[in-house]
Amino acid sequence: MHAILAFLRYLGVLRALLLLVTLMVIACAPFADGRVQAGWMLGPSVIAPTLMAMLAFSLPLDITMTRVFMLDRPAPERRRYRRILWLETALLLVMLAAWAPFILRIMGR
Repeated sequence: MHAILAFLRYLGVLRALLLLVTLMVIACAPFADGRVQAGWMLGPSVIAPTLMAMLAFSLPLDITMTRVFMLDRPAPERRRYRRILWLETALLLVMLAAWAPFILRIMGR
């Protein structure tokens, strides 16, 4: 538990929340089939695709801003930002790969 809290402190509160939401959206991808459903399936069928579209723009923005902040920092902070860059880039690619079947399905391909 202490290691998780230390990692979240290392990332920062807002970035940790961004990554947590991204992980939840990735977990919802297999349940999204393109149909709007009621009940507990409202999350994967409506809310998760909406959040995925928002994250598809928010994560690259945060990646860009992380790169900008990294430029004039000392070496230890640059190392921290570089790790964050890799983590966010990996999560973005995993999210896009997880949601690719859904996107192709709703585009009719």
